[in-house]
Amino acid sequence: MNKWLLLIHQIAQDSPNLRVKIWRNLKKHGAVLFKNAVYTLPYTNEHEEIMQWICNQIKDGGSDASLFITESLSKEQDAEIVKAFRDVCDKGYLELIDSCNILLKKIGQIEGTNGITDKSKDTLNKELNELIGSTEDIARIDFFHASQKENVFNKIYLMQQKLNGWSKATEKGITTINKVYKVKDFLNKKWVTRKDIFIDRLASAWLIKRFIDPKAKFVFSSKVKKSKNEIPFDMYGSEFTHHGEDCTFETLIKAFDLKDSALQSIAEIVHDIDLKDNKYSRKEADGITQIVTGLSQKLRDDSKLLEKGLEIFDALYAYYSSNNERS
Repeated sequence: MNKWLLLIHQIAQDSPNLRVKIWRNLKKHGAVLFKNAVYTLPYTNEHEEIMQWICNQIKDGGSDASLFITESLSKEQDAEIVKAFRDVCDKGYLELIDSCNILLKKIGQIEGTNGITDKSKDTLNKELNELIGSTEDIARIDFFHASQKENVFNKIYLMQQKLNGWSKATEKGITTINKVYKVKDFLNKKWVTRKDIFIDRLASAWLIKRFIDPKAKFVFSSKVKKSKNEIPFDMYGSEFTHHGEDCTFETLIKAFDLKDSALQSIAEIVHDIDLKDNKYSRKEADGITQIVTGLSQKLRDDSKLLEKGLEIFDALYAYYSSNNERS
């Protein structure tokens, strides 16, 4: 069972400013109101420090608060608490999806009227960066991979790619989406991707490690240093990310011209899970989603999750390779 931090407080009615201050701090750190006046967070040392700090704020303000560490009594209770966290994040993601749709419509209108200018690009990039910031704020406290998370990121990728395409078209007259890279140019590198990896980044890291850069080292961060030795993937504006209808895993396969029927089978599964469009109708998608979701909840560490993920995709590759040989 999971361990949880429970914060119970009684803030005096004549302290509205303190009430608002505490509510904002709890919300900022991802705490969820669960059952009346009980706020909860998944137990970690960092979260315990945060909750203790909030407790002290309440007490310093003349009110009362208590902090508890506890375990769920059942899987059903765990699931109920996890659902509360996911529901809060999904609500925020859905609001951002609406904002993304509005911005996508605006981009389409400018494209349709041939009104691409430096001013329009700057304006749209500013709006997109604001959406990216808001999305990352929610993703930072999305402890249990809410269902709408990837939908938001996919829309952001699409807009980023469109705006990048405008820049490339303006500056060079061509794009580099279909460029084929040589493996020998990408050996012994640091590969950088966002924190809280899930199916596309996990599968892409496996593909990089097994077929592109055997000695690859992986960094999980929102920032990339401008260095030839650091290669971003599945990140805003990077070459190795979503292109058109392709997820990052598919982009990497095409970018390095990896012709392998077993990889194609895995790519179809990753695509269906990541983009949720059921393009390939792979029956394995639900099972793989459950496995990766369970591991991410249990481990909550990108390096450890990647270590297990390598084993999962090694097994999938072995299965599809042997099946393809027999067929």
